[in-house]
Amino acid sequence: MAVTTGSIVQNEDLTGLLERVGAVLGNGSGATGYGQRVTSFENLKGVNTANDIDNDHWNQLRTDVNTCSQHQSNNNAVPDTVTAGNIIGAEASGPSVTRISGDTFSINSPDAQQGVNDWFSAVNTIETNANLIGTGNFELTTTRSFLSNAPRFTEWGGAGQVQAIVAEYAVTFQGGYETTDTAGNVITASGADHMRHFFNAGGEIRISAQLSGSTAKDTDWGTMLGNTGQVVFGKNATTVTGTGRARDGNTNVDQSGGIDSALGSRQLTTGYQIIFQKNGSQTEYAENYWAVYAKRNVMFNTVTFLLEFADNDSGDRTGIGPAIDEPVLDSGGSMTAGLDLKRPNANVNILQPIPAVITDLRFS
Repeated sequence: MAVTTGSIVQNEDLTGLLERVGAVLGNGSGATGYGQRVTSFENLKGVNTANDIDNDHWNQLRTDVNTCSQHQSNNNAVPDTVTAGNIIGAEASGPSVTRISGDTFSINSPDAQQGVNDWFSAVNTIETNANLIGTGNFELTTTRSFLSNAPRFTEWGGAGQVQAIVAEYAVTFQGGYETTDTAGNVITASGADHMRHFFNAGGEIRISAQLSGSTAKDTDWGTMLGNTGQVVFGKNATTVTGTGRARDGNTNVDQSGGIDSALGSRQLTTGYQIIFQKNGSQTEYAENYWAVYAKRNVMFNTVTFLLEFADNDSGDRTGIGPAIDEPVLDSGGSMTAGLDLKRPNANVNILQPIPAVITDLRFS
């Protein structure tokens, strides 16, 4: 809604805006909420028709609107503060008014960016952009150093051996910080809230792996993993920074059946679902692949990832490449995998979740 020129600003106009900003910036619910304190909502939720709605009310709301806007796009959705004593109209504010006739007035020296409807427009914008995060408003951990398994040096795969190894990682969201609920009250965020806030504010979990070695098979595994870049797990989809098939809503990830639906944090179940797969680079090693699966716990506060490295090469190539199925890491190289975070940490600051290694690159 918006305020019509010539009408009176109602307490419901301000209260409605406070509630909408609170849904974006505060605890929210489901797909909304950054998990921050919303001081304008906390302070002004009781405003009523017995009190004037003045410049201080609008300026408090402006601060919280702009916190969202700065997080999303590095700019202020409401540029100017309202000067104390200004008369605030639907489309502008100014120090005084001139009567035209009856109840019709014109604002003298108007500021067209300080009308009540500018707040409505700004709130519309932050709701539309709720899934965006601006440049520089997040922290990126260094690749494979935030959480990584110890390097594996022992060979695996090859003729007559177990053909796959796995690694399993958990990321737990602990909560425990203060936020503002949908009624304007201060509450303590739960672990499930923390998980929502992280992804709602643009957080991501990024998974990667690498392998070194000098044999043809080791080189192909290294190329496969290196060309993947990072598997990026977000709010409503999984993407990849390099090459590979991810659950972005446009891809047949495991190359069976049809296009897989997009899968991110909000689509998780308590059972593993595949979110990424990539096969070997060379024709003679195309049967090999690595895949990533994800699930949540019943409390909605832990995401667990299973990384599968399948050495399905048979060695039967009718003259193409080695005639035997050589082991991986046969040349004395090493292998590691791990995960990193993209964590919102500026205007919207999300508490870092806790990672843990469950299974450390071992036979499945």
